Amino acid sequence: MGTRKTIVVWVQVLLLATALLSSCTSRQTDWKLVWEEEFEGKTIDANSWTRIGRGLSDWDNMMSLRPDLAYVEDGQLVLLGKVNEDTLADTTPFVTGGVWSHHKKAFRLARFEVRAKFNNAQGFWPALWLMPDVSLPQPEYAEIDIMEHVNFETVAHQTVHSHYTLHIDDPEKPAQSVSADIKPNEWNTYAAEVHPDSICFFVNDRKTFIYPRITGKEYQFPWPDYPFYVILSNQLGGEWVGAVSEPSQLPSELRVDWVRVYQKF
Repeated sequence: MGTRKTIVVWVQVLLLATALLSSCTSRQTDWKLVWEEEFEGKTIDANSWTRIGRGLSDWDNMMSLRPDLAYVEDGQLVLLGKVNEDTLADTTPFVTGGVWSHHKKAFRLARFEVRAKFNNAQGFWPALWLMPDVSLPQPEYAEIDIMEHVNFETVAHQTVHSHYTLHIDDPEKPAQSVSADIKPNEWNTYAAEVHPDSICFFVNDRKTFIYPRITGKEYQFPWPDYPFYVILSNQLGGEWVGAVSEPSQLPSELRVDWVRVYQKF
């Protein structure tokens, strides 16, 4: 692509992003609270959450249903990652906890907020994210990462994934993620809004990133088509974060104070 055409394309993207600013708000009065999870009970609410079992992906291949890895304490959800001291019962070197609202709570065109904090450890990968609560037609894909943290970084990663972002080579692609400053080792509030024409991200009510809908790009913007459920996960190790090189830094701990979902009516 020539330099002149490249400049024109990016000017168009920037103009579109500017036009979308009015859609992205720091939770104004046009949003109505439709679901609130404060973790006020003594146990994880089975009407909203299910513990995540072992999977084959980097994010869940050490997940365990053990109750000491995912529990409620002092009005907070606690998700831990530990050295596995019983390798006869479970062969993974580490075990982690996570919950999701799969098939229980899912919302379309909504603002998702999560207040959370976590410690640091080499190989620790806490995440707050969203997936469609339906079986997607191939090759469709839609994922929203409200927050991912890696090792000892002082930023959170906020990202959208689709078949377009993952598998289609297009020099006109808009950026799909941001690394946003956070208050390390403290409570932060992370949010993502799904609009018909954009996805907007926030940290502590500060707008961090807008991913725009671009017309004429197949598979580029599937998110408004589906209801999304919430995943809260503690994971250790993986291709992105690397190995758990200092087990003495464990347990890793992800605490969630609350989850809130808003919609416009």
